[in-house]
Amino acid sequence: MKNFLTRFSPISHLEKKRQTLIEQENLPSVIAELLEDPLPTPESKLKDLEFLVFDLETTGLDPEKDRILSVGYLNINNLLVDISSSVHTYVQAEKHVKPEAAVINHIVPEMLTDGMPFEVAMEELFRAMKGKVLVVHGAIVEKNFIDAYVKRRYNIDSLPLIWLDTLILEKSLIRNRSDSGTGDYQLASVRERHGLPPYLAHNALSDSIATGELFIVLAKLIYGKTSPQLGGVYRDLN
Repeated sequence: MKNFLTRFSPISHLEKKRQTLIEQENLPSVIAELLEDPLPTPESKLKDLEFLVFDLETTGLDPEKDRILSVGYLNINNLLVDISSSVHTYVQAEKHVKPEAAVINHIVPEMLTDGMPFEVAMEELFRAMKGKVLVVHGAIVEKNFIDAYVKRRYNIDSLPLIWLDTLILEKSLIRNRSDSGTGDYQLASVRERHGLPPYLAHNALSDSIATGELFIVLAKLIYGKTSPQLGGVYRDLN
């Protein structure tokens, strides 16, 4: 029964997609490198996995019209946030800054003038993703932008990567409690509920650090002293 469930798990489907994609001829080298290693199995223990927590700051929520302005990310190893691995990159997109977005993320054109070329920033992000489980808060935004980019740039519908969403984990935790919660799932609000200190919001790196800390806290709250398996945490975002 265990082998049957594993065979038909969403993670196993992603692994099959990865195998199919990697066999394609003329696959761009950065994508081939990203996908060359097998995905973790559903039975993999969280404590044994490497995670990449990341955040994108954008001009809006529509990946077909809006642009990525900055990228922040860092690693989690042994369920510990590795601050030394943190990266924060501004993207050369000064012409695309919108006043309404700048009010929120405080990114102005002058900050992007010396930024990294967009294609280079994305390649650096993909290299950082290699061999990692991705962690974000409100994954639909980041995933939509990544999917739109690989479709536009490489004609690939989506990358077979494993995404964990702290927003979904928080909803799962609240559903299992008698307290229905506040219904506010913004990163700062969720952190406050769990006694975590406030950080500067809407900065790609600080949001990544904040999400990483929250992920570790939620994993401990949901699973206690048990050693959770990836298959029990993962929820397909498609």
